[in-house]
Amino acid sequence: MPGSFGGGFEPLTMGTLVFFHKAGRELETLSEWQESKSWRTPRRNEQANRAALAMVDLAEKLNRGAEVDQHAFWALHDGLEALERGGLPDEALCRTLWLLLQAAGFGPLVDESVSPNQAAFDPEAGQLCDFETNSKAWRLSPGTVMVLQSLVRENEGSPHDSDAWAKSARLLAAWSSRILGEAPPSWSWTFPSGLPE
Repeated sequence: MPGSFGGGFEPLTMGTLVFFHKAGRELETLSEWQESKSWRTPRRNEQANRAALAMVDLAEKLNRGAEVDQHAFWALHDGLEALERGGLPDEALCRTLWLLLQAAGFGPLVDESVSPNQAAFDPEAGQLCDFETNSKAWRLSPGTVMVLQSLVRENEGSPHDSDAWAKSARLLAAWSSRILGEAPPSWSWTFPSGLPE
């Protein structure tokens, strides 16, 4: 009986996939695909496209070789939905990277007692610190610290400017690369100016 394929089978599309698995084989036989959702805004908007592909890339890297965590799935889903609704791409990306890291157990520690004007990020410890006591840490702008603090509080209505969201997303991407031991492929075009090292 021929397979049933409905809708496009492409990136930024969600659906139900049926396949046959045979032990010892690397290739699977696909028998059915039914599309249930396609996110179109990231295909029309370059910045949204870069953000969406970075979200997908990190979700895949953090969940490789393991069952996909439901929190990670919904973090990715909700991030793509935010882009579809016309949300600020840097904000959607930052929030999604944060939630993906939390779901994988690598969420940065944000010490609220550290002054935003003196804050840095220690990539060895994965936490905010005072720059005066750790000069090798990555120095942060006050806006970045305030974004991180609002993410800890799960404050959806926090008014941050685009630059603060962009810097915060770059920080979380750099931290992700440190955890993974490599930069996901999409980082080079999502963050063309580079990441902290």
